[in-house]
Amino acid sequence: MKKYLFFPLSALACAGCHADDRPITGIVEQIPVMADGANVSARPVYVMIDQKLSAPAVFSGLQGVGSTLTVACCFEVRNTAPTSLDAELAKYGKDPEFAAHMKSIKGYRYIYIAQPSSDKQRWTPLMKTLARNAANPDDASPFSAAAVAAQFDKPTLPASFSANNVPMTLQVRTDKKTGRTVYAFTQSGNKVEFSESAFAD
Repeated sequence: MKKYLFFPLSALACAGCHADDRPITGIVEQIPVMADGANVSARPVYVMIDQKLSAPAVFSGLQGVGSTLTVACCFEVRNTAPTSLDAELAKYGKDPEFAAHMKSIKGYRYIYIAQPSSDKQRWTPLMKTLARNAANPDDASPFSAAAVAAQFDKPTLPASFSANNVPMTLQVRTDKKTGRTVYAFTQSGNKVEFSESAFAD
């Protein structure tokens, strides 16, 4: 019989911090894989961050381009062994759109396989929508958003907020020259950027 380990979300959130207690940031991706170009065969979820995790962690996705962010809470990373771009392309690279998008993501150093939180009572409306989409084999809509190692119970946040008692700001913009989406986190004067190409229509 398989044994499953469960961790309190508060403990997972604390694990996703820098040594100085600043929450780890990055991008969360939920990408449908359509190797035959017509049917969704897999829908992996990744958290792509610039710091290595030392323990399981929980992340919230933050989506929006203005002063208000929509929260997707939460995603859990339970396996602290990072995967790699090459490993994921070996599994799903037959889908050219999956491969192209994964290769487009910049700013991260580590890729972790994630999953929606097992505590569904904490799901925000956006997370519930993502779960419904994932359960529909005919739905091929992807999801990407900025990610921060914290849990937020509210469905929305202002672009300047506190995560684990650390004030921070997220600015999301589209680069006019390249068309890439840029996620810029500022914490305690430190600015970290991640970026990705837009999904194909």
